[in-house]
Amino acid sequence: MHVVETEKLPWELIVPNTRGGDVYRKIIRAAEGGHQVSYDVRLERFGEGDRSYTSIRHRHDFEQLRFAVSGRMDLGIGVLNEGDVGYFPANAFYGPQKCEGAIILIAQWGDRLITKADSDRAVAELSDVGEFVDGVYRSTDGNGKTIKKDPLNAIWEQVFQQPYVPQQSRYTQPIIISPAGFGWSDQKGATQARRLGVFTENGVALEMIAWTEDGTLHCQLAEDDERPTLIFTTKGSFSCDGRQFEALTSIWADPGESVKIEAQQGSELFRMNLPAPASRITLGLA
Repeated sequence: MHVVETEKLPWELIVPNTRGGDVYRKIIRAAEGGHQVSYDVRLERFGEGDRSYTSIRHRHDFEQLRFAVSGRMDLGIGVLNEGDVGYFPANAFYGPQKCEGAIILIAQWGDRLITKADSDRAVAELSDVGEFVDGVYRSTDGNGKTIKKDPLNAIWEQVFQQPYVPQQSRYTQPIIISPAGFGWSDQKGATQARRLGVFTENGVALEMIAWTEDGTLHCQLAEDDERPTLIFTTKGSFSCDGRQFEALTSIWADPGESVKIEAQQGSELFRMNLPAPASRITLGLA
């Protein structure tokens, strides 16, 4: 189990940033890469004014969740408002995006999720033969013809040394979820839940949990369930394994780990069960 109190971490400007504007981050879990499912989780704050964030319409071979902690984000296919959750299927188009001043929790996972070190190395190599301008990577072929690519796809091709070939997406576009529109489950112990959905054969399960009285929440999946659990506190006061913390704290539990969280009445959190490491996210990958 790994606990990160993001309120105690400084904001770090992401450099290089191949999109438009500024993005600051607090790392919760960094991608490890490899050919099984890897996970990357971070809290991001987007620039304002002439440094506000933009991106072109694009798609990628990893999946993603976003939770709007504060502010709003225009996704091109809809708006992620404060308190909303967005599920982004692999290979589904979205954008162009615009965001100014929002704070967003972002979790990504994929079969070939690229590490920050590999991404930075690829950006440096690509910059020797082209340029990242206005959220697009531009280069020229042997005939002098200009080639434009989404930066993420250009980086993917540089890292894996093969063309990026999009596969069939499981859903045609991202899904924006408004938790406030869901009813609460019957009370179980000290808590109630808003069950937001289960996605794909890999069992991405999302729910909001609220304490209706002071008490303990016990989180543990079945013994043979290989999915990790990501918890993000959104309101209230909590304690876990002898450690006390407030909102905007994440808890990562590996498969099989038991997590017991004590909280006061009125406290709330967002719980996510993510695909097991052996899952296949993009089925067409070799």
